[in-house]
Amino acid sequence: MRKNLIYVFLALIGLSVAGWQTYEHQRVQELARRNLAGRAHDFSAALSVVIRSQGRMAFIPRPRIEAALNELVNSTELESVVLLNASGDAVASAGKPLPVDPGVLLQSHEYWAKESASFANLIALGPGTEWPDGMAAVLPMDGPPGPPGHPGARGRGRGRGPGRDFLGDMPPPPPGRVEHILNDPRLDSVLSEASRNILLGMMTHEPLDASKVNEILALFDESAVSEKAREELQRFLPGRPMNPDTLRDLLMTVLGPPPGPPPEQPPWMNKPDYDRLVKEHGIHWFLVTLPTHGLRLEVAADLRLRGIVLGGALLACLALALAWRAFRHSADLEIQLVHERETAMRLRDMNVTAAGLVHETKNPLNLIRGMAQMIGRRPDTPGDIRKTASNITEETDRVTGRLNQFLNYARPVQPEPQPVDLNGLVQSVFDVLAFDCEEKNVTLKATGPEVSVWADEGMLRQTLFNLLLNAVQAVPNGGHVTVQIIAGPDKTARLEVQDDGPGIATEICEEVFRPYYTTSEKGTGLGLAVVRQIAHAHQWTVDCQPGDQGAVFRVSGIRLAKTKLRENTNG
Repeated sequence: MRKNLIYVFLALIGLSVAGWQTYEHQRVQELARRNLAGRAHDFSAALSVVIRSQGRMAFIPRPRIEAALNELVNSTELESVVLLNASGDAVASAGKPLPVDPGVLLQSHEYWAKESASFANLIALGPGTEWPDGMAAVLPMDGPPGPPGHPGARGRGRGRGPGRDFLGDMPPPPPGRVEHILNDPRLDSVLSEASRNILLGMMTHEPLDASKVNEILALFDESAVSEKAREELQRFLPGRPMNPDTLRDLLMTVLGPPPGPPPEQPPWMNKPDYDRLVKEHGIHWFLVTLPTHGLRLEVAADLRLRGIVLGGALLACLALALAWRAFRHSADLEIQLVHERETAMRLRDMNVTAAGLVHETKNPLNLIRGMAQMIGRRPDTPGDIRKTASNITEETDRVTGRLNQFLNYARPVQPEPQPVDLNGLVQSVFDVLAFDCEEKNVTLKATGPEVSVWADEGMLRQTLFNLLLNAVQAVPNGGHVTVQIIAGPDKTARLEVQDDGPGIATEICEEVFRPYYTTSEKGTGLGLAVVRQIAHAHQWTVDCQPGDQGAVFRVSGIRLAKTKLRENTNG
């Protein structure tokens, strides 16, 4: 458990970095949203300045304010602008339609869509402009139509009829109002007495056209009308009737608002009509829609940066984890190598001792075997003694065979590879086992292509002999043993020995290769151990697979020397 603490520690570091980057990204995203909301507030403040610049009277013509709004939309990133009165009704607008209902926006003050964001701000008129209830009225006078679909379009005002200048039942201006407007002392420097009389003669309430507008502008001193004011008058005057309201808007555009605070209400308007005008058309809310393209680009760039930081941190943690794993594995291997060296030294000493013991044991066994054969061959030896001598000979042969297997296992394996005809080798082993097969009526069969492999011929022969002998001993009388040669695409061959005997349980398929492990009463437990030892020396792989019937022993990775295309089947 203590060895895994480093992985837990690195995982906590990775999670901490991920949490930190997530928090920072959310903070940057929220800051970008607040910046966009701040720009909307700045536009609201700018609009307040625009409204103040339109005049200091308590009302503003809609064409004039909508012209200013359109100019604001065209020169900035704004997509749509709507002015609302205290009742929540739109009194002026510009740009695209709002993507959200104004009532919903007034409740939340913000509305975020995928491509845009809408904000609601109060209009701030600032000091020195004490409008009633902090609002200015927008009058929908006849003028250029607003954008389609907006409340500023001509003919959309409530209660208006042809030729009407005010909303609802607003009374007409009293007599003498035109003279009152022309008596502004500021006109003395820009308009002569003759020009004033010409203006009075033009008050016919007929709609103005472009030529009439140019005639009117020609009456003023050329230096008195700025280029901006001239363009604005040429934009909103055509189509309007020449009446006192148009005259007032004309002079206000040329001269600017009168000095001093605005009156509580126009002198020609009674208090109830003025209060209704302010309630229905007073500016109260500024609704604006801004595109979120820049915000999304900024958030995406920050997300990429956070991803790079997080990816680098995770890669560093992963590299440290792999380095720790490699270090720990290397340390374990070093410890295991020390143990293996100690074990190998002990085994080498034991092998030398055992080999000497076996050698000294084989000599008396050979002597005993020879004496038993001599006794059995004497003509005067009784039958029971002859039989006993034969038993002694067989037993000494069995013990000698086991001692030989032990020596083969204990002897260091040093293969000397050379080209070997695998098919011919299989057939020669079949010939050696012919007597054993005849006793049990076992059928041997070889299939596969004719191949030549690189191997130590004696060791490969011993491998085949041990596998086939085990198979012949395992099958019942009349059984079948098949040797299959398979040539792979990787220039290696595979040798499979399959029998139809009782088979081997899956859980002991690996145990059968352990020294001195055997499931046969007559076995020594060294045959398959020698097979694996030879396979490892050649860098082959040997394993046991439970078959449909019996067992399958497979030797893989035998390097090919030459392959013939002709298939070969020997039985």
